[in-house]
Amino acid sequence: MTEESSRAPDWDALLDRLPVAWWETDRDLRVLRIGGGSAEAVLGAGGGVTSTPEPGMEHRDGAPAHDPAPHARALAGETVRWRARSQGRLLDVAAGPRRAEDAHPGGHAEGVRAVAVDVSLGVYERERYLALAAYLPGAAFIRDAAGRHLWVNDAYAQLYGTVPSELTGRTLEQLLPPPEVARVRRLDEQILVGHRPLRHALTLARERGPVRLVGHRFPLETAEGRCVGGIYLDVTGHLKALDDKTAVEEELRALRDRTGAAVVRFTPAGRIEHATPGAAMLLRTTVARLEGRTVRDLVAPSQDTDRLMRQWRDLVRGRALRRSTRLACRTGSGGRRLLRADLAVLRADCRPNGILALMTPVGVEHQHAAELTPVQEQVLLRLARGQTNTRIAQDLGVSRQALDYHLRRLREELDAPSRSAAVARGYALGLLDGTVWPPELSGAFRKQNTR
Repeated sequence: MTEESSRAPDWDALLDRLPVAWWETDRDLRVLRIGGGSAEAVLGAGGGVTSTPEPGMEHRDGAPAHDPAPHARALAGETVRWRARSQGRLLDVAAGPRRAEDAHPGGHAEGVRAVAVDVSLGVYERERYLALAAYLPGAAFIRDAAGRHLWVNDAYAQLYGTVPSELTGRTLEQLLPPPEVARVRRLDEQILVGHRPLRHALTLARERGPVRLVGHRFPLETAEGRCVGGIYLDVTGHLKALDDKTAVEEELRALRDRTGAAVVRFTPAGRIEHATPGAAMLLRTTVARLEGRTVRDLVAPSQDTDRLMRQWRDLVRGRALRRSTRLACRTGSGGRRLLRADLAVLRADCRPNGILALMTPVGVEHQHAAELTPVQEQVLLRLARGQTNTRIAQDLGVSRQALDYHLRRLREELDAPSRSAAVARGYALGLLDGTVWPPELSGAFRKQNTR
């Protein structure tokens, strides 16, 4: 036994574990011997074979071991290469004439000897990668050391208002103005002499305005030598949105904290999350003392509290977007102050997640709550309208002695020595509506706006 024949079993065993196949045929193109890990795909089902008109290497569908056309050419003395699709595999096949060992190179062939390599994995992965990279939202490119574009994707071409085929092969000098070329060259040189990717931001001047990019540049070893690859995201719109958001937030912050507006934000449960300095000043306290308190702690007990809580439930349950009411609120000095509260719903994920209250002073702070009877309220209203005692007594249907009693009790309750002082005190405490003429009680205004 020769040395060559003794190694043959080991060689066959090795090929059986590799994605290759080999076979030999006789002159009638019948397969005599076959082996390799891809032998099953090479043999296939033995059906018919069709050719597909694709550029480059010929592509044929069907089992290559039973494909007569290329075998006939190989039997005639030609070395034939083609790609075959068989059983879901892509095979790179080469076939040539098989001659006897002592035969003349130009003599007749005894059959065909062929080998096939399974290239499915590499080719399919490459096609998937190229399809993915070509339409990736990020702008991607590969450039050689001379600045010539070897490959660009669709997003990169859009930065220049063209298509990838128009950019491939063009240099930086053909695309960019000289100042930008020098800057890009410096970045490329950092990659070519280094071994690490570089993350940075770029701003490109375009007719529609500056384009701001963020991404990586990295080295690539290719058949063309060391090249520069890059993937960038166009963040122009995102950064503009952030700038606009920052500007709006600054305007709101100035409106809320620096103009003195009295604004309080409540949780849906009624606890104060945030209060502006204006709100603290209005209630004669500090922001720290306001935050954390509940709406019931803030509002002095009265019929207004029940009305407020009904409106509050409407807002929290989504039955209303805004409400307006008047409230007697406790102050930090232990007194009370009548305020108008404009309440609005704050939403998150389409659900109410808070209440914003804009508070406006209606009256001055007072230590004693003025509790007027309905008759005394009507007396105060008619005093503000300038009516005489006789006219007031007639309108209310009371005697002069009864009117004098109500006037005395009204001045005592308002701590006012005279009729004019009682009217002034009524406006100061918010009992009379200072926004209308002729004078009206603030209660009428409240009922009108809290229906």
